[in-house]
Amino acid sequence: MPVTLKLTFPGGRYHATPWGRHVNEGVPEWPPSPWRLLRALVAVWKRTCPDLSEDEVRPVLAALAAPPRFHLPSHRVAHTRHYMPWEKKGPADRTLVFDTFVAVGRNDPLFIQWPGATLAAAEEKILQRLVGNMTSFGRAEGWVEAEVAPEVDVEWNCCRAAVDDPNPVPILCPDGAAAFGSEHYPKKATNPEHFLFDCPRWHLCLDTQTIHKERWPRVPGAVWVNYTSVAPSTTVVRAKPQPATRPKVARFLLDGPVLPLVTETISVAEAFRVAAMSRFRKWCERHPDRAEPFVRADPEHKYSSRTFSGKEVDGTMRRDHHHAYFLPESQDSLRVTHLSVFAEDGFEPGEVAALTSLRSLKCDSIEPLSVQLIGLGQPSDFPGSTVWVSATPYIAFRHAKSRGTKRDPREFIPPEALPEFLAHVFKEDWNQREDLKHLATPEVEFLADPLKELGWKHRSLQFRRGRNRRGDDGYSRPFGALRLTFPDAVRGPLCVGYASHFGMGQFRPQHNVVSDGNRGGRI
Repeated sequence: MPVTLKLTFPGGRYHATPWGRHVNEGVPEWPPSPWRLLRALVAVWKRTCPDLSEDEVRPVLAALAAPPRFHLPSHRVAHTRHYMPWEKKGPADRTLVFDTFVAVGRNDPLFIQWPGATLAAAEEKILQRLVGNMTSFGRAEGWVEAEVAPEVDVEWNCCRAAVDDPNPVPILCPDGAAAFGSEHYPKKATNPEHFLFDCPRWHLCLDTQTIHKERWPRVPGAVWVNYTSVAPSTTVVRAKPQPATRPKVARFLLDGPVLPLVTETISVAEAFRVAAMSRFRKWCERHPDRAEPFVRADPEHKYSSRTFSGKEVDGTMRRDHHHAYFLPESQDSLRVTHLSVFAEDGFEPGEVAALTSLRSLKCDSIEPLSVQLIGLGQPSDFPGSTVWVSATPYIAFRHAKSRGTKRDPREFIPPEALPEFLAHVFKEDWNQREDLKHLATPEVEFLADPLKELGWKHRSLQFRRGRNRRGDDGYSRPFGALRLTFPDAVRGPLCVGYASHFGMGQFRPQHNVVSDGNRGGRI
C-alpha cells in the first residue's frame, strides 16, 4: 500500500523559499520540497520523540526518499511588503523586504504520495507519530496539520515532468543513495551544545551554515527533480464561515513586580470585576447606539452588564448563577498567576471588547498588576475528570442551625462535626442549584490537611474569606477543603459555595484527567 500524507494549512498560507533563491526574489517553493519535509520529520523526531532510536526512524525516512507525487489544492502566489530596520546608514534607515507565500484554502488539503513505498505496521505507527507532531512546515508561521492518510481518490496533478516538458518546476528531493551517507559530513566532531538537538551524521541533517561555508556546487544527499507546473488559480476556496457562538470563558495572564498570594483570591476577583464593569461602561459611552439594552435607572451607574455585575437592569440580584464567575488561579499553589472569567450566558460583543481592552488591575490590598487576555473559549476547553479537589476553600452557603424547627441534626453541628456538616451542606447546595441538576451528586470527602493531601502552600484559615462589603459574614461561615468523586467524568470550570463567583470553592481535576466525558461543571 502506498504511503500518503495529508497536509492542511490552518493559516491559509504556506511560507517557504526554494533552495538557492533569495527571499526578496519573491519566488515561493511550490510544491513543498520532499527534502524540506524529511528534514522537518528529523526535527520533529529529535524534539518531540527522543525515545525513538536511529534504527527505528531511518527505515521510515528511507522509504520516503524517492520522489513522490502531489495533489496540489487551488492556490495563488501572494506577498506582503515590510520596511524593516536596516541601520546601515543610521538609526532611521529602513529596507524593503518581501514576504512571499502561497495562499491556499484553510480546509483544502494537499496530498503527497510515494506509490512505491511500503512500511511495516511498526514503521507506519512511527510515521504517524512523527507526522502527527508536526505543527509548522516551512517558515515558523506556516502552521500545518498533518496526518498519514489512507488510499485517496484524487487527481495527482503534479508529478515528475517528461523530458520534453517545456516549463518544468525543479524541486529539491532526497537522493536515496546519498541522503543517509556521511562522507561530506564535517570530519571535525560537532558539539551538540551548539544546536537544538544532536542529529545523526547524515547528509540529510547537514545545517545550512555548513553547506554555505563549504561552497559545494550542490547540496550533499539531495537531487533536483523536475515536476510539472500547476498554474495558480484565479480564486482560492475560502473556508465556510462558522456560525458565531458567544465565548463563555476568557482567560487572562497576570504580571507584576509582586504577584498576589493565592490567599488574596477574593480581593483579586473583586478588583477584576470592578475593572471589567468600568471598561464595559466606557464601551457603552463610546457606542450609545448599541448600549440601549444596558441602560439602568441608577444615574451613578447608567450602564451595567448583567453578566459582569450579577444584577438585572432594575438593580435586583440575579439568582440563576449564569452570570460571570471571576476565578483567580495559581500554577504553583502560592501566587495568583492567571484569572478566568466564566459565564454560562456567554459574553456579548461589548463585554468581549471590555475584556479585551483591560490592561491593568488595581486593588488596595494587592500591588498593581498588568493583565493580558490570552484566550476566549468554551467550557469544553477545560479538562474532564471524575475526581475534583479544592483549589480554594469551600465556604458553606449557610450557617449551622442549632435551634428551631429546621435545625440541623446534632451530628452535623460544628465545630466537632465540621467534616460531616460541610459534606451535608455541600450536597444541599449542589441539589438546590438548577444549573447543576443535570449532573449526579458527587461523593464528598472532607480533607483535614490540604497542605499534605493537595500540596497547598497555605492553610484554609489563611485565606481571605469575606468580601469587601458592609455586613459581609464570610469569616463566620464554616469552611474547608473537599474532594468530590463523580460516577462519570465532568468538565469544569467547577465552583460552588459562598463567594463562588469570586474564586472561593474552586475545584480542579485530580488524577484521572480524561479527554472525553459529560459536559459538566456549569457553575
